[in-house]
Order: sequence, then C-alpha cells, then structure tokens
Amino acid sequence: MKTPIFFILLSATLSFTACTKDKATAPPQKLDGTYTGAFTSSSTDATNATAKVVISGKTYQATLNTAFGVSSKGSYATGNNQIAFTDSTVHTANFDWGLLLNGTYTSTTKGDSLILVKKGAGFNYTYRLKKQ
Repeated sequence: MKTPIFFILLSATLSFTACTKDKATAPPQKLDGTYTGAFTSSSTDATNATAKVVISGKTYQATLNTAFGVSSKGSYATGNNQIAFTDSTVHTANFDWGLLLNGTYTSTTKGDSLILVKKGAGFNYTYRLKKQ
C-alpha cells in the first residue's frame, strides 16, 4: 500500500514543479543613437556642462563642453538597470577624472530620455540626455 501512495505523491510533486512559469526577463535596452543634454556634478568642484554621448553597438563616445574639453570612449555593458562604461582613452592628470563617462551608472530610460546617475562618497554625477 505504501508503494502506490509514494508514486502518486511523487508524480503529483513532479507535475506541479514542471508547470511553474519562468520569470520574465526584461529585454536588453536598445541604446544605439546620439544623445545630448546636461551633465551635473555635486562634487567639491561642482560642474555643469552640456554633454553628447554617441552609442553604437557595444561602444560609446562621450564629450563634455568644459574648459578642458573632456572626452571619453570605450565599451559598455548593461544589466540590472545599470550601465558599466569602460573608458579606453589616455588622459592627462590635470582635471577632475570624475567628469569622464567611466564606471557604473544607474540608468533610467523613459521615451527618448536617458538618465545616468553615479553616486559615491562626496560626489553625484548625473547625465540627463535626450535621443536625437
């Protein structure tokens, strides 16, 4: 009598576990395009500038209209509402390296807007961009 009950319970358990729905995963963001807008920083040397970011495939190029003409380019990866930028250019040491689009940013998209935020101890860098 124990054997049939065991098989009934086993088959019931297997049927329930086989019917669970997979969690939906968000489709990857399609970021390709040219974005322009504002960059603001709240570090000790607060900066406001106009920004241009061009994203193509898995690469990017970013420029800030500042006294030093800051620019960066390289590759990026997305995941969990974040974008990790890896700058591959060589820079001089006489400016705020936080102005480079480099490192991990929290990303928010809404329509044609892209907002990138990077926070840390004593700084907050924000890009508010619109796709052109």
